[in-house]
Amino acid sequence: MTDNDEYAKLSDDRCAVQIYPEEDVAEQWEDEADDADLSLSRYLQNLIHEARSYREYGLIDTGESSQKRVQELEEEVERLERRLEQKEAESKDSVTFSPETLKKEVLTGQYQSLEDLLRKIVESGILDDALRQPVENQLYFLAAEDEVDYERGFGWKLSDGGEE
Repeated sequence: MTDNDEYAKLSDDRCAVQIYPEEDVAEQWEDEADDADLSLSRYLQNLIHEARSYREYGLIDTGESSQKRVQELEEEVERLERRLEQKEAESKDSVTFSPETLKKEVLTGQYQSLEDLLRKIVESGILDDALRQPVENQLYFLAAEDEVDYERGFGWKLSDGGEE
């Protein structure tokens, strides 16, 4: 027997490992072990196995690569949010008008080609109100992306010296 009875209780396939945590950390581990109804030794072994699994499968990384990956993912989320906003604006502001408008203002008792009907619709101004909001939304979206510029009195243009 040794001076310490704890070591005497170890089986042949076990060994003692000493660690030196701060007192408050050791108390926290003891409380957590008690809550889990485990010995402190078993509790710490479980934590170590769990941490090794996380490290082995790449779930945790203590290096800078994880910080870089977080930044990449945040940028991807921002890009996807902007795309979603654009798609929502497109679907919300889709150009439509009622069949009644076609019957009352475009179609007649005479046959007309599709090209003639489209020309008549554009010339009549029927689509002006329906087109204004979606076009304006897209221009403001492009301006937020720094792809176009607006100057009062002049209008809209491509950013960075785009073709005029």
